[in-house]
Amino acid sequence: MSRGVRIITVIVIVIILIVAFNNEKTGGTSFPYLPVLPSRTSPPTSAFLQSWLGERMALSEKAWLKSVEGRDQMAAQHPDYPKIPFYPTDFLKYPYTIWDFFPATWTCPHDVQRVGRLGDGGKWVCGMSVYESLSAPKATQENVEKRETAFSAPDDGLVIYSFGINAESSFEAEMLERLPNARIWGYDFSVSGWGPQIAAKYRDRTFFKKIGLGKADKHDSSPPFWTLPSLMKLNKHNYIDILKIDIEGSEYDALDTMMDAFDNMRSASGSSVLPIGQVMIELHLGDGINLNGRDGGGNVDYGRFSKWWARLEKMGMRPVWMEINLFAITLGNTKSDPRCTEYVWVNAKDKKNVLWKV
Repeated sequence: MSRGVRIITVIVIVIILIVAFNNEKTGGTSFPYLPVLPSRTSPPTSAFLQSWLGERMALSEKAWLKSVEGRDQMAAQHPDYPKIPFYPTDFLKYPYTIWDFFPATWTCPHDVQRVGRLGDGGKWVCGMSVYESLSAPKATQENVEKRETAFSAPDDGLVIYSFGINAESSFEAEMLERLPNARIWGYDFSVSGWGPQIAAKYRDRTFFKKIGLGKADKHDSSPPFWTLPSLMKLNKHNYIDILKIDIEGSEYDALDTMMDAFDNMRSASGSSVLPIGQVMIELHLGDGINLNGRDGGGNVDYGRFSKWWARLEKMGMRPVWMEINLFAITLGNTKSDPRCTEYVWVNAKDKKNVLWKV
């Protein structure tokens, strides 16, 4: 190799190293075949994030639709269009339980975090970091003088409803600690207030009533029951960001009433939507299930469950997480069928959902 060629080669190498060094500092690259990664000093634009989020949601919708098709195909294989096949003789022929028909196939495009204690009481949350990124309301001098919170309107900040307290409030306590822009309305007719987990300094952002969530308004009964639409009207709320429900089997009738009330609310696409961003719910099947003419003492069969679930899906709700509740089985319950499951739904069709406003 001649001296001139060697010099040219060295110059080319130096230029490549300089370009690579500059790109490492700025987080970009001039090579079109390499990905351009956003740096800390140059965050991605809102348009880029919205485009990315839209692509992720489209992929999730595709996966969810595939699972719906699989649900119908698997159900059609059962001669009685299945009731819930938990009995051993049925399981040998048809190896699935009701939970197998309804997997969590809509992937949360954000982080999924456990909030509250491990085990019963804690919940999984889609997009916890998104909620944390929201700024807290700023207190005015008038707020300080009146010893009021910085929230000036009912819908300010994040609105969280919690049904079924049972003296265990680790989920609510952590949400209040991590989300200074959140307030929580809690309801339970079996206890007199929140659990001891909520610190005194957060109590001004909590509201509790000793009532139950029901199918119909029975305010004068003992205990009193309210429907979710009536409670929202009472609290002057048009929207619930996070709804937590654990009401031991009454969730089906209560959510039927909710869907009836909001059936006329339409999204931009013209479909009905619920004014709720995310739901953490424990679903119960009761002590026994009617299967092929045998009365097991329950009232939730596959037909009831699947129609109820499909209606929620039609109104925008998508399952992003599920967790079989094995607590009773661990205790050695003789009825060892997994009859309780925790689900997390997100409202994928609702433009008000803060999860889609990155």
